[in-house]
Amino acid sequence: MDLYGQLFRSILWPTWESKIRRRPTLARYEFLERTQWRSLDELTAIQSGALRRLIRHAQLHVPFFRARFREAGLTEADIASPEDLYKIPVLTREQAREDSALRESTAPPFPSVRKNTGGTTGQPLLFGYDADSEYWRQAVKLRGYGWAGYQPGDRTLHFWGAPLSRQDVLPVRAKVLLDRFMRREKYVPCAVMTENDLREVAGMLRRKPPKIFVCYTQAGAELARFINRHELRTWGTIPVVCGAERLYPNDRAELERAFGPAVFETYGCREVMLIASECEVHEGLHVSMENIVVEIVVTEADGRQRPAREGEMGEVVLTDLHNLGMPFIRYRNGDLAIQGSRARCPCGRHLVRIAKVEGRAADLLRGADGTVVSGVAFHVLFTGLANAARQFQVVQHRDRSVTLRIVPGDGMNDVSLESIRLGCSRLLKELPVRIEMAPEIPLTKEGKRRTVIVEA
Repeated sequence: MDLYGQLFRSILWPTWESKIRRRPTLARYEFLERTQWRSLDELTAIQSGALRRLIRHAQLHVPFFRARFREAGLTEADIASPEDLYKIPVLTREQAREDSALRESTAPPFPSVRKNTGGTTGQPLLFGYDADSEYWRQAVKLRGYGWAGYQPGDRTLHFWGAPLSRQDVLPVRAKVLLDRFMRREKYVPCAVMTENDLREVAGMLRRKPPKIFVCYTQAGAELARFINRHELRTWGTIPVVCGAERLYPNDRAELERAFGPAVFETYGCREVMLIASECEVHEGLHVSMENIVVEIVVTEADGRQRPAREGEMGEVVLTDLHNLGMPFIRYRNGDLAIQGSRARCPCGRHLVRIAKVEGRAADLLRGADGTVVSGVAFHVLFTGLANAARQFQVVQHRDRSVTLRIVPGDGMNDVSLESIRLGCSRLLKELPVRIEMAPEIPLTKEGKRRTVIVEA
């Protein structure tokens, strides 16, 4: 019996979140636990109510969208449900970058959390969201991870991202570390995976298996291959939650062999966080309808756009229902996905599903000593350099040498260039890296801008 987990869930967490900090995260989570079983009509009604609130606020208090609605001849009365969203022009990543100041609300709630992202297209984007949006994001994450068996306070091993930045002030680092300690969340950076790194993580699993294992998909799959190759598994089933990259069938097979059959794929992006999660049936990813509207849009040969049919691939277009501080309305994030079924899932949930997400996997590079380096590590590297590099692309050639192409931003200088060189050196060890400045990173014929290319 996990006494600490029970204590955390029943007393520590509710007291801290609801009583001391007065945050509605727990209330949002309990709401989502109930609504996941509602009918599709009820869920759509919840979406519609939140959408009307968002549109009303954007028209009154967000200059970018006020102008956009005016140009399209729209008023708030024209957008009453998700089916009406097609009337609003799509917000591209380039527009989101260029007009970020105009997308901020001029009346409460203001953006209180600010982040940036390199994204899968390599174009850094500065964005923000308000406090209530953060509460919804945390609640959505708790529910999505809960489908894998996670409960707050469970011992969790995160094979995820990079270490805490040394640039963070000591109080911030201390707060994060204390929070992780109380939640029993251990984070192990996965940006670089040497044999020793992988063996150390496998040792952690053997010494004290966690209740849940959360990982970048490719990093988790590489660890699973290492465990399987060396026959290191000594534990029973540990549910695995995969994120940041697409989960391919061969990677799922390796993860299931290393951790057991409970492998769950999630889909999200930094701008809106968790978008959809796999349930225990594993027949697509359920969209977090109460927090976000996901459109999968097909562009016809004549340029006209329409919703994708079941089983059809299209572009992902997102509307974040609760970010009033700096709205994302019909935001095209650059991903491709296949439309899933709108029928009730065998699990009993009516939340609509994405069948599969395409174009999300970052290729794995190899260092001079054979070290595996996830392409996601370069997104992490450039996340903190949003003003210095507008776009980037990493190409590993057949001889393992690397060309790093950068489209410089206004903040590019000798200091930021040296940071990039040091970051590449840390990731790729002794590999020769050639840095080229370019006016643009070309698109593929599918309209994607690949940031990591490994030549076969």
